[in-house]
Amino acid sequence: MEPKELAKLALIRLPKPYTNEVALHVFCEIERTPRLRQLYDEMLARAKTQASLNSQISKAVKATLRATKDGNIETQGACEITDSPSRFVDIHSDWQNG
Repeated sequence: MEPKELAKLALIRLPKPYTNEVALHVFCEIERTPRLRQLYDEMLARAKTQASLNSQISKAVKATLRATKDGNIETQGACEITDSPSRFVDIHSDWQNG
């Protein structure tokens, strides 16, 4: 499995409409869902670093939602696997409504 597929699996589990903190929600969903966390851990074992894997997942969320990056979010411990995910704006309406 690739990071893009993992990001999509997490996205479809989240309630809509997505907020600008959707990347944080994706990482939290990965963290709390046993099967998604297992897939994440398998990818992490093959990745160069956790930061590079998380970057790929964030980029996949951005591309999938056709959103624009608008800085980063400080998680303040809300999520173990990331501490500063991207903030996205202008999420494409196809993903917000359907």
